[in-house]
Amino acid sequence: PVHDFREIWSRFTHQTGNLLDQPAVCRVATRLISETFDALSVSVWLLDHRHERLTFAASTQSGRETADVQREIPVSDESKAKLQTLDQPFDLDREEGAWALLLKAASEPLFQHGGNRVCVPLRASETPLGLVVLADRVNGIPYTAEEFELLKCIGDQVAASLLNLRLTQDVMLGKELEAFQTISAFFVHDLKNAASTLSLMLQNLPVHFDDPAFRADALRGIGRTADRINQLISSLGVVRQKLALNPVEFDLNQLVEEALESLNGAPTLELVKELQPIQKLRADRSQMQSVVTNLLLNARDAVEEEGTVTVKTAQRQDWATLTVSDDGCGMTPAFLRDSLFRPFSTTKKKGLGIGMFQSKMIVEAHGGNIQVTSDPGKGTSFSVFLPLRPAAE
Repeated sequence: PVHDFREIWSRFTHQTGNLLDQPAVCRVATRLISETFDALSVSVWLLDHRHERLTFAASTQSGRETADVQREIPVSDESKAKLQTLDQPFDLDREEGAWALLLKAASEPLFQHGGNRVCVPLRASETPLGLVVLADRVNGIPYTAEEFELLKCIGDQVAASLLNLRLTQDVMLGKELEAFQTISAFFVHDLKNAASTLSLMLQNLPVHFDDPAFRADALRGIGRTADRINQLISSLGVVRQKLALNPVEFDLNQLVEEALESLNGAPTLELVKELQPIQKLRADRSQMQSVVTNLLLNARDAVEEEGTVTVKTAQRQDWATLTVSDDGCGMTPAFLRDSLFRPFSTTKKKGLGIGMFQSKMIVEAHGGNIQVTSDPGKGTSFSVFLPLRPAAE
């Protein structure tokens, strides 16, 4: 096939240049690549920031055809080094690395005579961002050297768009953190006001102690002030950009049991526990208690008056896992993608949108990760993965 490089380049830049999120870029890229090269199956896989996982981002196949596709592929240190060196399109079927075998299994051709699968690295500013896989080419026509060169140009264009969006998101997140630190000054002001209120009550208490109405008002005021202080203290705990960890050995199941005690007072809430034996963790117990408590309270709030919260723990090789599931209101895909782990983003009327941002920060500081699945109207499941062999302190 003969391609008009200029026309194709113009089409790609025109249709991807104004897109504002990575999923949209990936969807448009798969469609344009499929149309240009007559490849019926094109998929995009993106590396996470740590280059530890390849995540399925988009495909030309329908949702039903990709329903059983493995969505994440782990990347070992050896594979990570290999991915760092890839800068040219290559024949995926000739690769034998662990990551390549998993990628091939996740992108099986639909037709027997579609030719070999071709993989295009997405690389910008010496940074590997992911891969594009082309399969099921019409009539199985081999790719020419000219087409490999064109694929390289297209891959570079897509990678540049993705990198620009990622850098923009990082800048926006930095601005959100800066704004959060600014708002902490207002929280300090509120704390001072609370202290002044308590001080005034103490001054008036000896004078009006015999007045029942004063005592009743004082008790209500003290209760409200205490609640406000506790709320502010919890919120201010995540202002620090870098967590100071104090790792100790502890039993995760015991920590979960302690956190569950706080939910026992909910009369209509059904709690299901499935706690498996786990090797002791070495982590910051106080910080992890915050994560567990936050997940449980979120689940309780999600089911509102009636519902079931299920808590599971297990050990998978060198990882401890904690899963908290509920059958509550669930979250939309857009909220999961754009807002869940960002400060000040919340679905709660009285929430600050800090809890999951804080939890993610804590878990990642321990070398772990949080995964979430949710279905609006059906429920949500959070899974925390923590290494039993802690990262270097």
